[in-house]
Amino acid sequence: MLEDIGDVVKGKQINGEFLSESGKYYVMNGGIEPSGFYNDYNVEANTISISEGGNSCGYVQFNACPFWSGGHCYTIQNTTDNVKTEYLYQFLKSKESEIMKLRIGSGLPNIQKKDLAKFKITIPNISEQKVISAFLSSFERKADVEMNFVNLLLEEKQYLLRQMFI
Repeated sequence: MLEDIGDVVKGKQINGEFLSESGKYYVMNGGIEPSGFYNDYNVEANTISISEGGNSCGYVQFNACPFWSGGHCYTIQNTTDNVKTEYLYQFLKSKESEIMKLRIGSGLPNIQKKDLAKFKITIPNISEQKVISAFLSSFERKADVEMNFVNLLLEEKQYLLRQMFI
């Protein structure tokens, strides 16, 4: 179970008036995108976060830099030595739809910490974890490159359309 691998830690809420539109540390809450930026962080780099509340509760994210974990965000911290963080992220990401099914409530759905802590994890040996996470991470990087390329093509299309109808 996830609780046997590491600590499921709920973040600390920051009043919205203290957030800015830019800054050194992003703030993750119940969404897919940062809620804003803050001048401090409460979670180290290379940490997995899982959205706790809202329509995207259960969204799994790997945070490569320090960030502020808000009140609607769980982080997985202090993982055991027999689990590579990169593998755990890829495993949880592959089970994201199952994690999302843990949600309760309808007005503002959320995932209970106790339910997330009991989520079952499959753990191969360390060498297999490294191979699996490297393989899946390379596909993830490839998908990011392709998405950036598509976005650039869309920008170019918009530019050309504006030039045609001046």
